[in-house]
Amino acid sequence: MNCNKNVLKAYLPNKIDMTKITIILLLAFLSISGFSQTEEFVYKNTEFGIEVKFPSKPTENTLNNTYVNQKTATLNLVSAGLSYGLLIQKSIVKIDMLKTFKDAGDVTIMSNYTAGDNEVTEFKMLAGGACTRYKIINIKKILILLSVTSQSCAQDKDVLPFYNSLKINDIIAQNPNIDNSKFKTFAIDYPSNARTDTVTKVVYVNSGSKTSYQYEKLSDVDKNIPQNASTNPYHFALIVGNEDYSSHQLDLKSESNVDFARNDASAFKEYCSNTLGIPEKNITFLLDATVGQINQGIAKLKLLSKASNGKSQLIVFYAGHGLPDENTKEPYLIPVDVNGANVTSGIKLQDLYSNLTEYPSERITVYLDACFTGGGRNAGLLAGRGVKVKPKEGVLKGNIIVFSSSSGEQSSLPFNYAKHGMFTYYLLKKLQETKGDLTYSELSDFLSEKISIESLLVNSKEQNPVVNTSPNASEKWKSWRLK
Repeated sequence: MNCNKNVLKAYLPNKIDMTKITIILLLAFLSISGFSQTEEFVYKNTEFGIEVKFPSKPTENTLNNTYVNQKTATLNLVSAGLSYGLLIQKSIVKIDMLKTFKDAGDVTIMSNYTAGDNEVTEFKMLAGGACTRYKIINIKKILILLSVTSQSCAQDKDVLPFYNSLKINDIIAQNPNIDNSKFKTFAIDYPSNARTDTVTKVVYVNSGSKTSYQYEKLSDVDKNIPQNASTNPYHFALIVGNEDYSSHQLDLKSESNVDFARNDASAFKEYCSNTLGIPEKNITFLLDATVGQINQGIAKLKLLSKASNGKSQLIVFYAGHGLPDENTKEPYLIPVDVNGANVTSGIKLQDLYSNLTEYPSERITVYLDACFTGGGRNAGLLAGRGVKVKPKEGVLKGNIIVFSSSSGEQSSLPFNYAKHGMFTYYLLKKLQETKGDLTYSELSDFLSEKISIESLLVNSKEQNPVVNTSPNASEKWKSWRLK
């Protein structure tokens, strides 16, 4: 029963009484190898006579398997920041699943209709900080549940191809009252389609899409990157560059983007692999990452630390928007699918630090080219907030040091000439000049002096980087060496 309850949690909110529904899982056919990133993925289940097409190849998939009586099949897929779910269940009696959902969250019915012998209900539900679009089909004593979960409610372009590709005994079950013909191609141009699995593989994108990105080495710090022949299998890095917010949130304008954040992350990745000796496979690299992708990256880093038995050295680099919660003053990293009005759906900094230090490490270094006051390289994301908020400082533990790009109520600003953030540019500059052979104290002194002066000269605003450490590291961080 414990396994069955865990399966349902992918589809139902936590407050549902899980003992009311018994789930027995079926081994279903799953094969995604060989598909291109823009090719749809087709799921077939002959036991239930169904077929459904997912809009693109998933970057993550989970299939729950049990071999008893073939009463239930479940499938979870993640593609382009959306989580797709499929649940098929045989039952002795007809299940009123909609009532169960109404008891658990804020439900809005979108449509009710019949398609042949099929009774279909489409609705959306807000629960647990996420929005899910559902399609329930009752066929006599078989229930089919399709779901699409996102940080904000998924749009029709993301939902309809999945919903309307469902075939039951070769008959499509779709709303006859809506013309969805323009969604029949399934190969939807998601902003992240040009990327492969960003959680496990580094990719520089160069495609015909207007949302594509290619790292062009235009700055002096992008070239002549020092090479280090040695590598350390216990060094791991999570690198995030969140620049394009407006493509992921249609209500935002281009000024909401963070200029050069993708350049920052791409260049820092080059220095990690070439100068600091971090193996390529040990680097998790994310561009324009959603809350789910960042959380996956953090979880991966934590597990790597656990497996290393205290020998790991962790690096986290983040360039993008940061915001405080106006009530608690807690600072958050803002993924591209989280907006300024929904800050607490982002990545709480204190939670990040807690995850990184849950298991012993030799050293943890965090670089934040973001401010958390309500001002940043671009302020469009924050236009409705009106005032800056001084963020609360978190409590650090373990062997951790945090290099922040600005202090107090300051903004973290761009260096337009160099096509980088001011903080990242001088971080890379020092790595380039020293070939990474320097102490943390020397790096801190350099950043403090250079950025404080150059920000006034270039941007006419104060920007003073800050170093925060845990009590464990307060006496020794200055002598740590970057490589």
